[in-house]
Amino acid sequence: MGYGGAFLAGFLGASIPFFPSYILIPLIATKLDPFTVGLVSGIGAGVGQYLHYYIGLGGRFLFSEQTQARFEKWRARYGKYGVWLIIALAATPLTPDDIVWIPLGLMRYPRAKALAAGILGKTILSLAYAYAGYYGWPIIDQWLSVWHLW
Repeated sequence: MGYGGAFLAGFLGASIPFFPSYILIPLIATKLDPFTVGLVSGIGAGVGQYLHYYIGLGGRFLFSEQTQARFEKWRARYGKYGVWLIIALAATPLTPDDIVWIPLGLMRYPRAKALAAGILGKTILSLAYAYAGYYGWPIIDQWLSVWHLW
C-alpha cells in the first residue's frame, strides 16, 4: 500500500463513516516508517474531514435569513476557541467530527484556520495509531506464536 495507501486510509477514514482507518494505519506502520505514516495519513484525514465543511457551507442556503444571522453570532463565539475545539475533536477517536465540521461550514468559519486545525488534530491521532501498530504488532505477533495461532 505504501504511503499513498496511508494517505488514502486517512482520507477515507475521515470521509466515510465506519471506514477502518484505525486498523489500516497501524498495519501500514508495521512495514513503513511510523512517523511518516502518521504524518501522511493525518494530512489525508484532515483533508477528508474538511469535505464536511463544504456540506455545511452548501447547506447554509437552506436556512432562513434569521437563522443565518444566528450562525454569524456563533462564528464570533468560535473566534477565540474554535481552533482548539477543532484540534481536540479531531485528535480523539471517539467523536464523530461531523458534529463540528458541518456547523463550521454553516457559520462560514475561516477555511484556512479550520483546515490547519483539522490536519493538526488528525495528525496527532494518526501518529498515535501508527506508533501503536509499530510497537504493538511485535507483541501481538509473539502472543499469536505462543498460542499457535500464527
